[in-house]
Amino acid sequence: MRGYFGIGIEGVSKPINVGNLIRSAHAFGASFVFTVDANCDVSSPADTSEQVPFYPFDTIESMRLPEGCALVGIEIDDTAVDLPSFRHPRRAAYVLGMERIGLSPAMVECCDHLVKIPTKFSLNLATTGGIVM
Repeated sequence: MRGYFGIGIEGVSKPINVGNLIRSAHAFGASFVFTVDANCDVSSPADTSEQVPFYPFDTIESMRLPEGCALVGIEIDDTAVDLPSFRHPRRAAYVLGMERIGLSPAMVECCDHLVKIPTKFSLNLATTGGIVM
């Protein structure tokens, strides 16, 4: 396999969502998982955090990705590319927003790409992460 991917959540408020994302990320072979501006305690996520590196960032400004890693926002947005036709970067970090809120405008600004799952409405965070991975 060439390249790598990581996946994260901005502004998560439920620790169970972090645990679900980490378990799914581990199952799909993610290289790392991260949170940005978590609104809950994510200092000790699920046991699988011992299997996949976990990085909690306090702010968008403190977020650090590997050099050459594209940040791909998953967002329901008119400018976003539909997931089925998106050409995934070889080195990517996917970021999801909070359920019902989505990504902050500041995070959208940081993204190299915006992708959407062509659905009629927003999906559960864990479901969205699984589809993307």
